[in-house]
Amino acid sequence: MNILSEVLKDITLRLGLKNVEETKSYFKTQTYGYGGDFSITLALKESKLRKVPLQKIAEEIKNKLGGSNFIKKIEVVNGYVNCWYDYERITHELLKEVDNEYGKSHFGNNEKIMIEHTSVNPNKAIHIGHVRNSSIGDSLSRLLKFAGYNVVVTNYIDDTGAQVADNVVGVEFLGLPRSRPGTKIDHYLGDEVYVKVNKMYQEDPALLEKRRLVLKSIEEGNNKLAFLARDMVLEVLKAQLETLSRLGVFYDLINYESHILAYKFWATAFAQMKTIGVVKLETEGKKKGCWVFETSSPDEDKILVRSDGTVVYAGKDIAYAMWKHGLLDSDFRYKKFGVQKNNEELWTTTLDKDAEIKHPIFNHVKHSISIIDIRQSYEQAVVKEAVEKLGKGKDIKYVHYEYGVVALSPNTAKKLGMKETEEKEAFQMSGRKGIYINADDFLGKLYETILEETKSKNSDLTEKEREKVAESLAVSTLRYEMVRTDPQKIIVFDLDEALKLESKGAVYIDYTLSRMAGILRNAKLGIKNNISVPELNDSEKRVLFNILRFPDVVESAAKSLDLTVISNFLSELASDFNGFYTNTTVLKAEDSVRDFRLWLVNASKNTLINAMLMLGLVPLERM
Repeated sequence: MNILSEVLKDITLRLGLKNVEETKSYFKTQTYGYGGDFSITLALKESKLRKVPLQKIAEEIKNKLGGSNFIKKIEVVNGYVNCWYDYERITHELLKEVDNEYGKSHFGNNEKIMIEHTSVNPNKAIHIGHVRNSSIGDSLSRLLKFAGYNVVVTNYIDDTGAQVADNVVGVEFLGLPRSRPGTKIDHYLGDEVYVKVNKMYQEDPALLEKRRLVLKSIEEGNNKLAFLARDMVLEVLKAQLETLSRLGVFYDLINYESHILAYKFWATAFAQMKTIGVVKLETEGKKKGCWVFETSSPDEDKILVRSDGTVVYAGKDIAYAMWKHGLLDSDFRYKKFGVQKNNEELWTTTLDKDAEIKHPIFNHVKHSISIIDIRQSYEQAVVKEAVEKLGKGKDIKYVHYEYGVVALSPNTAKKLGMKETEEKEAFQMSGRKGIYINADDFLGKLYETILEETKSKNSDLTEKEREKVAESLAVSTLRYEMVRTDPQKIIVFDLDEALKLESKGAVYIDYTLSRMAGILRNAKLGIKNNISVPELNDSEKRVLFNILRFPDVVESAAKSLDLTVISNFLSELASDFNGFYTNTTVLKAEDSVRDFRLWLVNASKNTLINAMLMLGLVPLERM
């Protein structure tokens, strides 16, 4: 039960407002300083519209709200209708609600949504820029599942691109080793082979002809170079998934770009686009011989097929998006890729004839979300427009979820052994130049830093327990820093700042959780279900209000696809709880008060954990 939602619905009916959203516009919490737990400001508007004295309108509203659910007291001050919650009734309702599923809802009505995220070129290791994509995508999928959506998570693998071809050129034509003993394959191919090949292109541009040969062979398939590329892609993909699994990131399906071509999805999509007249063949000018998509802005028409017949990536993305939304008559074949660490099966598209006959239905979604770098906004706008036109009036929602790049502070870059950082405000990374930090290495540095801190402050923990704490905090810290700010803004990651308690990051949140758990461990009589509610002090009210509003926070975040709603909630709940703990006695309070406060601690703990899990943070009850 969403108690806050019920309060808002009741107020909406009593005041004759259009809907809950309109009510929210007049609903101001105590943080606004109007008095009460919340204020209704409708009288300010109605007085002007109706030319009636403000006080009279406010009194009318007060009378209409009399007897409203969960409201104990109402006062009018200067036109503001100030209301106080009936905390006893709220607490007894929450007693039935707050458990390890508190906040879950049917808001999504089991609507099927596909979230595509990560989609890293399979020629190199995951770096921290990719981690932002994965953290956003995985957190969104967790949030939407919690809010009642049927979520399908995909990882799109560009196995036909130039970066894959570069590694094949290095191994097949330049004689570079296929692997290096003792080095993770994605690190070796990305850090050494890919970087070295691109450097050699600059020294000998004629070598680019080998890349073109490899690309052509990959697109044709069923040949030596195509098989080599396929095998190298699979090796790198498995290594990438190992890193992502460590971060708690999992998928339902892996799609290969080569399969989109092999199944003729692009050919089908292209034919449909010709039929409805949204593409044209240019016969003159710079785009002569190219097929272009006619966007709503003619000056921005997008080339989809080059004059040499090759398809640009936006074209393949249009075909992929059409598959997502069930706009193609055909489907992939599928097989099981393996079982992930979360015990969920991972599937993959396949060209093999021994594909699984029975498999989940992955596509035919109404709503799809693609987590893609903000620098691809124009191409994604083309994909969105094309899919909507090809949908022929169907209610299709194609969302490009933009995010900015991740940079490192000079201090952090220096600690990680990078060069040329002294005069820069932020250290930008480049995979082609080999200037970046792998997620594995970055997590390793975080782990080592936290482990040293844990050893000095937690002598009562065993070595194994300290290692678990360090690993969990490393993952939580990295993931939280990726989602706690506006996704369109550039993140400048600073290692020292992220680990400070004062920054109220993941360490602070887990510290608060361990404090909650510690109180409960020390409560010998345990939590009681039958409690009385005392007169609450301000710190108790703040904590209780956070618990009360959590289901509404989840629905708000799901509706807006805004993860900062959850990260801000985590920070506020943790901060308010620590204020409560500092100012209020729990274990030594009188029996009835103690029982209530222990319940409040436990309810706070359950709520905090549920919010943490939505962002992929690892809950620690001892650290």
